[in-house]
Amino acid sequence: MLRAEQGDILRISGINWPVIVVSNNLFNTIGEAIVCPILKDILPNAVHPPILISTASEEIRGHIACEHVRHVDLNVRRYSKLGSLQLTDYLDISDTLISLFDFR
Repeated sequence: MLRAEQGDILRISGINWPVIVVSNNLFNTIGEAIVCPILKDILPNAVHPPILISTASEEIRGHIACEHVRHVDLNVRRYSKLGSLQLTDYLDISDTLISLFDFR
């Protein structure tokens, strides 16, 4: 099975919505990933950046729930890669995640 990479959009067995991989590729090499869900029915705000990506099989539209960061073990779950974001598109998501842990 292909390894998940940062910015990949995945469909994971047991999870009812697509997720985006936010962990870096070094962490992902162990077969695990840190992900955030892509939800349709949440209000857009500072921690819910919008996403729209067209894949071969579907259009994924919604908002990334950055405050719902989860760890998944892809070694024991079936998953498929739906698509991926370019680095430039991923930067807003990365900035949002970093701001959640910014100490001032």
